Order: sequence, then structure tokens, then C-alpha cells
Amino acid sequence: MNRRDLLTNILGGVVLTATVLGTDISAQDNTRGRRRQRSRQLVKYPNKHFYNPDGSFNVKAAKDAYTEMFRFHNYSLPDVIKDERFWVVDFGLGDFTNVGMGGIFWLNDKEHGYFGHEIYLLPFQMIPEHAHVEAEDKPAKHEYWQVRHGSIYNFGKGGSKDDADKLPVKLPQSQLDANAITAFKCVELKAGTGKGSEAALSGIGDFHFMLAGANGAIVTEYASFHSNDGLKFKNPKAKL
Repeated sequence: MNRRDLLTNILGGVVLTATVLGTDISAQDNTRGRRRQRSRQLVKYPNKHFYNPDGSFNVKAAKDAYTEMFRFHNYSLPDVIKDERFWVVDFGLGDFTNVGMGGIFWLNDKEHGYFGHEIYLLPFQMIPEHAHVEAEDKPAKHEYWQVRHGSIYNFGKGGSKDDADKLPVKLPQSQLDANAITAFKCVELKAGTGKGSEAALSGIGDFHFMLAGANGAIVTEYASFHSNDGLKFKNPKAKL
């Protein structure tokens, strides 16, 4: 082998080694990135964060918390925070960190009987247990949910309060103390898992609720016409 061939082989080996090492390093960086992604978790703010000194509900603080969640999940509708239809509510219960929600009613067509809703829930935040009944000359509302980001624990008819300690998630004490939970059959739904991200109301007129997982939830609801007059909360103090 002459000097030229020898030099070519040496340089080729150096390039090959650098390429292999570069691939390995890149793969390691990607792995670390995925681990960091998995370890990220949204902040669950204390309840006082969402109330003014006079005890009134702080709408801005609530919307800011949802905005953090939208950014965390790279939500595909970031401009939702500018939409005048974006609302937040603590249901008059004074426990927003545990019981509350945000959302947008995209449409609510009484004539043709259909409804489109985006539901926003902060980490471990619960919608109060409720049912839908006939109202405004329309049948009781039927619902179907699809988790877009995060996860929820979907509760429907079944079980009893004796099952509370066996559930995969802790229920808000404020609602347990008020005897405002009767639906204890729980199914976890996660984004991006096909049928494991979707569920329907267990039965027309059944009491039900959902509670978000550790990183909150963004859920699309498909339903028939929604009437506030047909919305019945188990907690008599709750209101929309």
C-alpha cells in the first residue's frame, strides 16, 4: 500500500468514527430530551392564588393558569386566550384549584340539536358532578368526549363512596364532605391512545364528572343541545 492509499484509509476511518460518534451523541441527546419531557409537570397552584383579597374569584389568574397549560401542551389553538368566548368558572364553590373549569362553546345549535365544546382543566381539577335532563323542549343532553392533551379520570354511574380510597386519583375533599359525589365508576382516558382517549356518557340522565390528571386536560366534547336549565348539579351550592 502506498502512502496515498494509507492516508485515504486513515482519513476515511476518522470520518467514519466521527460519524458514528456523532450519531451516538445525537441519540443520547434525544433520549435525554425525551426524559426531560416525561419529567416535566405543570404547577398546581394553591387555591388562594385564584382569589382576590376580598374573596372574589380572580378571572385573570385563572386564565393565566390555563394559558400556561396551553403552552405546556403546545396547544394547537394558542389564540384561544384572545377569544371572547373563552370563559372560566369556579361554580361558586370557592375551591377553584380543585373544582372548576375553563372552556369555549364553539357552537350550541338548538334548532338542529348539536353542540361543540372545548373543556379545559388544570392539574387534578374536577368538574362538579352533574346530570342533564330535558329542558327547553329538548331531550336530555347526550355527550361524547375526546382527550386532546393531558388526561382525565372519567367518572360515571356505579360504585359507592366506600370505593373512594381505592380509586387511582384523590377526589376533592370539599366535594366528598358535601356528599356531592355519587358516581364512583372511574376510567382513565389519555391523549393519543385511540379509543383509550374517548368515552361517551354512561347513560342519558346519569350523574357524571371528570377530573384531570397531573398535567391537566384539554378535551373536546361532542354533544346534543346544551341547556343550562337542564343542568343539575349534585352539589346544591354549585352553579354555572
